[in-house]
Amino acid sequence: MSFTVVDIKMEKEIFRDIGWIAREINATANRTLRPFNLGDNRFIYVIRVLEQPGIGQQELATTIGVDRTTAFRAVSKLIADGYLEKRDHPAQPRLKVLYPTAKSQQMKQQLFDFEAASSQRYLDVLTPDELASLQTLLARVRHHAQTNTEPF
Repeated sequence: MSFTVVDIKMEKEIFRDIGWIAREINATANRTLRPFNLGDNRFIYVIRVLEQPGIGQQELATTIGVDRTTAFRAVSKLIADGYLEKRDHPAQPRLKVLYPTAKSQQMKQQLFDFEAASSQRYLDVLTPDELASLQTLLARVRHHAQTNTEPF
């Protein structure tokens, strides 16, 4: 497949825009959630565990899109800070799964509201049809990225 200079420039701009949005959300999260020690995207881990109590650490890492080492470090900090706890898997006691603590439960609405406000802040300019198109396109790009893991 050959690309023109215009195509390459457009692709570069799209990736820069996606990166800018991600950095802006991260900066907002840091300002808003750092007092709770949930900056640096740690709030995402807590939200996912609140949504899926009993999730395994590997599944959590996959869901968030980070490697196991990054997830392990973040989860360890969240356990130390009292947001998450590890328990034995109900069917396989050698495996550990994650659950939210009472501290996480107390923050649940604030975290969900933050996530919803972040989404609305950036996506409220789109029509429902545009949102559906964006979701479809991003899902295709994400799937391609997940299945195309060869080094450059």
